[in-house]
Amino acid sequence: MMVNAWELLLKAKILHDNNNKLKSLYVEDKSQKKANGEPYAHPKYKKNRADNYFTIDINKSANILSLDTRLLANIELLTEIRDNAIHFYNSSKLLEKKVLEVGTASLKSWVEMVTNWFNEDLSRYNFYLMPISFFHPYELESFSINNEAKQHQNLLRYIESKEEEYPSDPDKEHNISLKLQTKFVKSSDPLGLSVRYDGTDPKAIAFRQSAEQVFAGKYPWSFEDLLEKLKGRYTDLKQNSKLWEAKKMLEANEDLCGERYLDHRKRGSTKKKFYSPSILKEFDKHFTRC
Repeated sequence: MMVNAWELLLKAKILHDNNNKLKSLYVEDKSQKKANGEPYAHPKYKKNRADNYFTIDINKSANILSLDTRLLANIELLTEIRDNAIHFYNSSKLLEKKVLEVGTASLKSWVEMVTNWFNEDLSRYNFYLMPISFFHPYELESFSINNEAKQHQNLLRYIESKEEEYPSDPDKEHNISLKLQTKFVKSSDPLGLSVRYDGTDPKAIAFRQSAEQVFAGKYPWSFEDLLEKLKGRYTDLKQNSKLWEAKKMLEANEDLCGERYLDHRKRGSTKKKFYSPSILKEFDKHFTRC
């Protein structure tokens, strides 16, 4: 739908710039020539089976308008994702995330160009994007691009290459992709949704987390879980002194490792270490990724 919206908008701009002459959108048929082989004085245009004129595609339209390089790259990514979805069945959490990020940036740019080109204010339509899913960082860090289907790998690496070429910049009018984060923030807006942590406001939505829930949210992996992640992530991982030394060093960082009693009601019970998914990035410094 977003690709279709862009194609219609780009064609509307081309028509606007050409005094609404439909021929500005037609595809010229250079194969049609006079009997003597000379070209016609006026161009001929291609027709489809229904005898309607072919019109230029989204890529030709974008090039005619000499779009900003970041915007052009975003539209190309969006089109590539669309084409991939047409030809392949896509079941991939990593790809879902990228579709959301690329689509979010694209919608933002589309609204801006409607305003710039046609002076139309679309704020009255309330363009709110509902995320495909609320991902926790560890849910995605546990996935490896190498475990994806071949067509997914190719597409994800292509998107990655474009994101590296055009890194997100809040000062730019357009971006390749935008990341969405959901978090609680303080707000002075009286119309905002009130959330309380066991507060006293009876109208607020109660939001409570026990110490165990907080700990489990920050350190969701046992060592057994962590080891399984490491085995599928590195080509040179062995359960030897190199692994144990790296593990011991990283466990000293409270952001990466936490320790709790197996029975939190008994402070004298056995303790066990648990790990944050962020620890994977630190192990990346010691071992070779697949």
